[in-house]
Amino acid sequence: MAAEFIDILKEPELDIGHSKKVLFTSDHFHTWVHGDYPGTKGPMHKHTADQQFYCVQGQCTFHFPDAPSRALNPGMLVTIPAGQLYQLDNTGSEYMILLGARAEPAGNPRFSATDREVGHGDFAKKNLDKIKAPEDKKARARAES
Repeated sequence: MAAEFIDILKEPELDIGHSKKVLFTSDHFHTWVHGDYPGTKGPMHKHTADQQFYCVQGQCTFHFPDAPSRALNPGMLVTIPAGQLYQLDNTGSEYMILLGARAEPAGNPRFSATDREVGHGDFAKKNLDKIKAPEDKKARARAES
């Protein structure tokens, strides 16, 4: 496999709020770009493998049930161990871009606090009435920046 170079800042905005696009996956590892519009908050969940998030643009506040919330700003990296519950929250005023990496192949499930499997699309499906049309969010984010 040849090396692949990706300019994260030139990737198009993702179609709907709490969104993810896999950039690379193998049997034991994957990376993705994660994009959220201001005010988008994902579900509290956990994974079965260690992972990292690097903030490329915007601000993401990570909420934990058993620790204080912390903001991740551009240039910052957070490592989340397997099994730790967390929640992503775009608390900034612009479209947020995170680069994520997890030590498992793409497509593995995530789990709720009660160990119920939570699919990646479940949040968006259940909250469509709370998520404005992507065009509206993009326009608002551009107007505010």
